[in-house]
Amino acid sequence: MHSACRLIALGGLVLKLGYGQPDSVTASQLEALERFANRPTAHVTWSAEVARIDTDQAHAVITAIVVEDATETPRQMRGVRIDLTSANAKDQVYTSEDLIERLINALNEISHWIPRALLVGPRRSSSNRCFGSGVFRFQSGHAFSASECVFRNWSGLVVGDDFRFTNLDPSLFAEAIARARDELKQR
Repeated sequence: MHSACRLIALGGLVLKLGYGQPDSVTASQLEALERFANRPTAHVTWSAEVARIDTDQAHAVITAIVVEDATETPRQMRGVRIDLTSANAKDQVYTSEDLIERLINALNEISHWIPRALLVGPRRSSSNRCFGSGVFRFQSGHAFSASECVFRNWSGLVVGDDFRFTNLDPSLFAEAIARARDELKQR
């Protein structure tokens, strides 16, 4: 498997550390769709691109997908794939259908963590601060991290280590993931 592939384990999947959710998600559960989709006998049988998120430094394409593999049980898995690109990096992240709601909630939680006064205007923070990454970086296994950050000369959403979405509120990602969820429900 290419080292640039990562599983999307945003927020609610890992927020159990911060919010004490009773159920935990293992690295194996987080990686299930990625492993399934990357099997040589698996193929995407249906997909719908639901959103493109573009900023000056990074781009994301959010796609609802159905993957089938006749040699496996289950024979089908459904979820979301996010293709990320920047000037120096590419990544592809997944989350399975059963974890989408938690992903949406986590992205929305990040957008509410950061005080808006730190992002804009004359009161913009002069120190470098990120909100959200503390609980994401300690997930064992193949995990995705996201933080809303404020630096002296830049603010926005940082995805992983390589993707900076300038002045972007995480709720835009949450809305796109929700559209993918809705596409999957209609399928």
